[in-house]
Amino acid sequence: MKKITAIAFAAIISVPALAQTGQNGKIAGSHKPNEYTIACLEAPTRDCAFSAALQTVIAEEFGVERSKVLVAVSRALIETDQRSQAVETLMLALEEARSVNLSLVTQEKITEIAPILARANDTAGALALVEELQIPSVKQRTLIAIARENMLAGRLADANVALTQMENPTRAFWQRLRMLPLAPVSTLGAVDIQALEAQVRAVDRPDRLYRGLILLAVLADKQGEAADRQTYLMEADELFARLVSLNMRALATAHRLRSMYDGGLDPALIQQSYQLVLLHSSRIRDLETLESIANLVGVVESDTGDLEAALKRLDTFIEVPDKARYLSTLRAGSDKVSLSVEVRKLLADVVELEGVYERDLVRLQLLEGALANRDLGLATQVITAIEDDDNQAKGLALAAPLLE
Repeated sequence: MKKITAIAFAAIISVPALAQTGQNGKIAGSHKPNEYTIACLEAPTRDCAFSAALQTVIAEEFGVERSKVLVAVSRALIETDQRSQAVETLMLALEEARSVNLSLVTQEKITEIAPILARANDTAGALALVEELQIPSVKQRTLIAIARENMLAGRLADANVALTQMENPTRAFWQRLRMLPLAPVSTLGAVDIQALEAQVRAVDRPDRLYRGLILLAVLADKQGEAADRQTYLMEADELFARLVSLNMRALATAHRLRSMYDGGLDPALIQQSYQLVLLHSSRIRDLETLESIANLVGVVESDTGDLEAALKRLDTFIEVPDKARYLSTLRAGSDKVSLSVEVRKLLADVVELEGVYERDLVRLQLLEGALANRDLGLATQVITAIEDDDNQAKGLALAAPLLE
C-alpha cells in the first residue's frame, strides 16, 4: 500500500496556521464541491484523495468542518497502517473542534475521535478524552465504543478498563459478554466462563437469561469446549418456553443467530438458528420488532450468500436514513450488482430529503457500505453525489485505502 506522502502529512500538521487564512476572510468557504475534489473524482487515486481532503481543510473557514475531514483522514491512515500519523491527525482534529469554543461541539467530536484513538491502539488517550464528556448517556456510549474497538483487536484488558469506567456495573457486564464473541479465538483462553455464568444466572428476566446462555455457549465453543456449548444450548432451549410473547421469541432467536454468527460458530449451528428465526418471526407484525430483527439478521443472510433474503427486509424500513443504515450493513459477496442497484435506487430517493446536511448524511452512510464491500465504482458514484465540499472531501479520504 502506498503511504501518505511526507509533504501531504506536513500539510496536515500545519493546517491550523494555514486555516487561519480562511478565518481572516482571505478564503471563502463555498460549501459546494471544490476544484480539488472535482479534479480528483475525474481520475481518483490515493494521492489525490488525500491531497483533495487536505486542500479542502486548508481552505475551510470553520474549525468543526476541518475537524470532520481530518477525522476521515485519520481513519484512512489507520487502514493504511500509519497509526502514529493517524493519532497526530486525530489530535489536530480535536484541536480544530476546540477552536470553535463551544463545549457541545467539542464533546460531540470527542465521541467520534475517542473510539478511533482506541482503534489506533491509544486507549489511554481515548479514555482521557472521555473524562471531558458531561452527559452520562453519551459518556457510556463512548466507553462502549472504545471497548468494542479493543475487543475486535483482541486487547481484552483494554476493553475491560473502558467498561469498568461505566457507572452501571450490570450494564458493563452485559456489554462485555456481548462483545467477547467478537474477540479473536487466541485471546479468549483466559476468559473465566464459570465466573460469567454466575452473573448470567443472577438475572430474573427469562429473555435476558436466554441470551446470556447463548453467549456462554458461543464462548465455550470458541474455547474448544463443545460439550459445554451443547449443555448451555440445551438449557436455553428448555428456557425458551418461558418467553411468552411472539415478539420476545422472535427477538430472542434473532439475537441467538447473530451471536453465533459474530462468534464464528459452525455453519450448521448458524443455519439451525436461522431456521428458528424464520419460524418465530413469520407471524410478527409489529414494525419496530421487524426492524430490530432485520438489523440483526440481514447481515447474516447477506454474508452467508442469501443477499436476496436480506434485501427483501429493506421493505421493513420506512424512512430513507433507516434504509441507508440497513443497506450499509449488508455484504454483497459475489453479487455486487444486486446490492449496488438498491443503493443507487436509494441515492435517487435521497434528493427528496429537505436540506443538504440531511441528504449528505444519508450519502455518507451509503458510502460506508460501499467501502466495506470494496465496491470502488459505487463508492465513487456516492461521493460524486455529495453536495457539500467538506463532506465530499471526507468521502474521498475514507475511500483512499481502496485507491492505488
